[in-house]
Amino acid sequence: MDERKAKRLITHFLREIAEEETETVCVEGEDRMVTKAESLAREMWRMALGWNEVRITAEGPKDIEHKPDKGMMAAIIDRTEGRAVPATGVGKPARTIADKVSEQGVDRIAKAGNVDDN
Repeated sequence: MDERKAKRLITHFLREIAEEETETVCVEGEDRMVTKAESLAREMWRMALGWNEVRITAEGPKDIEHKPDKGMMAAIIDRTEGRAVPATGVGKPARTIADKVSEQGVDRIAKAGNVDDN
């Protein structure tokens, strides 16, 4: 089996398993069954936003604050808004949109100045 076919097969099964309704979540005070994919998405949001937890220890209850996870925030934004092209920083720096617009403006002004008045 070639590598591409194996990857497609794994992806197929991951998607199939993601649609299984086997997870229980509490939504608005009510437990309900959701797919593994929805459960994972809810966990991603919880990690991105941060949460507080109460752990029972020998000394008694202990409040633990989990700070928002910036990596999870980035993953959610990438999934919902589209992934940004990463800056490589290697070699010649890429032209910015502002540079491209400025260059087009200069070219158009130069072309306008070269018009014959016949």
